[in-house]
Amino acid sequence: MTLALRTVVAVVADDSQPPHYEPDIIEFNESVLAPHGLTFQPEWAGKGRNVTFLALAERLLRAVPDPLPAPGLLIVAYALPDPHALERTLSAHLNYALGGGSMSFAVSEQGLAAPFTALRIADSYVRSGRCENAALFILEQVTFPYLMPFAQDTGLVDSGVLLVLGPAGEWELTGAGPLGPAGVPAGPDVLVVAGSWLDLDPRLTGPKLHRAPPSSYGTSVWLELARHYQDWAQDYRTLVVCDTDPDTGVTQAVTLSRTATGGSHGRP
Repeated sequence: MTLALRTVVAVVADDSQPPHYEPDIIEFNESVLAPHGLTFQPEWAGKGRNVTFLALAERLLRAVPDPLPAPGLLIVAYALPDPHALERTLSAHLNYALGGGSMSFAVSEQGLAAPFTALRIADSYVRSGRCENAALFILEQVTFPYLMPFAQDTGLVDSGVLLVLGPAGEWELTGAGPLGPAGVPAGPDVLVVAGSWLDLDPRLTGPKLHRAPPSSYGTSVWLELARHYQDWAQDYRTLVVCDTDPDTGVTQAVTLSRTATGGSHGRP
């Protein structure tokens, strides 16, 4: 059995909340930051929108056009941390909200590779027979009460994407991992969906290209997928979703192939 996209929804938050940190959250963050010479400065959060992972995830659930069945596997993937994360274990909370029957965990500490890794994990779970469907929450909040130049100086937005995957859908997952030497498939029906961090190289020349705008990091290409995946099914048989992490220089890619009979539900 293979995974296919059933629904993809996205949210970009443009509202803001006042900053607030409980004493135990401040204490924990201070202990984490101290070895790196950083200090926890709550006043810095006054410059941001203070939209948490929890808020983004709950908005994604509300954005799903149809009732979301309990997934066999639930993964939260993120590239940038959330200082509020200790207030609630998000994967467990989402599991409970969706019926409590999912295997659930988070994938992090990989930069923008986290969602790509999460999809490989989900694909392995399905192929091994451990589950039949999965929900992947890709989250990015960009308010930090400490020095985080990458997020604070690049104008990133608070955003989230939910990929609902199952045995039937319009786009089937046919590959995931670092972009290999063979590059991407050739042909007029191939579209490369490239993140804003990706430097075009010979492995990506030839196919048609859709470039994500430079407003996000870990959610970049996934926001574009949510916005256009149904329209792209009219013109392309293969999507190569890829981006390069600016820290490691490694290009990650996911290949989606259009199935003979679509099964997508709703439009984000």
